[in-house]
Amino acid sequence: MWEIGVDIVEVQRFNELDYPNHRNFYERTFTPQEIDYCLSFKQPAQHFAATFAGKEAVYKALSRHVNVKLREIEIVRNGGVPEVRLLTNENVNLEEIVRRPEIKVSLSHTSSYAVAFALAVFKEL
Repeated sequence: MWEIGVDIVEVQRFNELDYPNHRNFYERTFTPQEIDYCLSFKQPAQHFAATFAGKEAVYKALSRHVNVKLREIEIVRNGGVPEVRLLTNENVNLEEIVRRPEIKVSLSHTSSYAVAFALAVFKEL
């Protein structure tokens, strides 16, 4: 079984929420690795927007089958290709662990918009 999710974000939202003045929002929404990655760029808002869109797209693909929060979805860039890591939550039950899907995500952005598409393939029980 498979599910899809898609999301689009205006980069301007993240330009208005600059990291130094909205640190609490970023720390509630993004993992430390995601924050470090985005802040490593001259224009971090574009990368925060793309990462956020990725997290939302993954959430949409998973939410009917797995109890997950945005902060538990991590978008990792290994060699530039985004990968998804689901962070373990102590409230996850055995069935959810067995049904952990394979997840693929694609991210893209311009100076104005970021878009993400996610595909989650669930194992049959």
